[in-house]
Amino acid sequence: MEGKSKVHHADDELRLSGSEQLTLATRGYKMIKKVNEGSYAKVYLAEYRNPSKNDKLSILACKVIDTNTAPKDFVKKFLPREIDMLIKLNHPHLVHTHSIFQRRYKYFIFMRYMEHGDLLEYILQKGAVQEDQARIWARQLALAVQYMHELEIAHRDIKCENVLLTANQNAKLSDFGFARSCVDKSLKDIHSETFCGSLSYTAPEILQGAPYYPKPTDVWSLGIVVYVMLNRAMPFEDKHIKQLFQAQMNRNWKFRSRYIDSLSENCKRLVTLMLEPNCQHRIKIDHIINSEWIAMDSRLLEWTPQETLAFKKAREERLQLQKNLETQDEKDVNTAIPDSSVMKAAVDVNASSTS
Repeated sequence: MEGKSKVHHADDELRLSGSEQLTLATRGYKMIKKVNEGSYAKVYLAEYRNPSKNDKLSILACKVIDTNTAPKDFVKKFLPREIDMLIKLNHPHLVHTHSIFQRRYKYFIFMRYMEHGDLLEYILQKGAVQEDQARIWARQLALAVQYMHELEIAHRDIKCENVLLTANQNAKLSDFGFARSCVDKSLKDIHSETFCGSLSYTAPEILQGAPYYPKPTDVWSLGIVVYVMLNRAMPFEDKHIKQLFQAQMNRNWKFRSRYIDSLSENCKRLVTLMLEPNCQHRIKIDHIINSEWIAMDSRLLEWTPQETLAFKKAREERLQLQKNLETQDEKDVNTAIPDSSVMKAAVDVNASSTS
């Protein structure tokens, strides 16, 4: 009875029509209860069993986006971008998408359920993260960002709430609503002009209000996440953009006195390099992965087969895009130069008109 009432409650909250419930059921999905709510979406705990196979039951999270209630700008611009990213991205340290389908004005996005919730929740409940654990999570997140950057995609909303933790204590980056390409069709770097993400995690070049390159802003935001893990506090507390920007530019932050003595010099040095206010001098994502702090745990220097494969595929895709572009350029050049027969015909026409 209890189980039935929970499902009924979920259906009420979802306002699922009979046909929607039937669609979910025939695909093997069953909503259980609401577990979270964002600005434009609700997240539900769901069960899944493949109807055509006798597979075991899977527990998933389902993000439901109602396009009737979401702002038009979000529906037209950010939602298609997020769905595109969810389909395209595949890395062991990004939240895995199980399936996506649309039913009238609702989108159902089924993802792996992250048993230990988000990183912010974890820190608030358990306190600052021990340096050894923070190193593992920082590396996993840096690999996820490196993979995205290799595909010329910036996340643009890295924060503790978007870092989810599995039952095996692995960190995965989620929420790609603000993710976007960093290059144009010619693979040339393009500026971003959107102010997006959370203020406390926002890089100074964004606060400045000028167009910015998005990759270095991901490194800054990741630096804030690592700081929060180690200190159970934000490095900058200002709520006003002007004061926050000044504090960032003046490097007006420090490690909390209760934790500073327990942190290694390599750790403190890396966070300082990530929170470099000049984006041109800020450490690159590859250098974070190969930093002395990460190397303090020799096990972390070895990539898993899944990590290696994901990066290899991203690199191959990028090289293929470059190759396609070069081929297209060659075609354009050849089209622009007339062949000899066309040239001859042009000469003959000119000759006859002259005579």
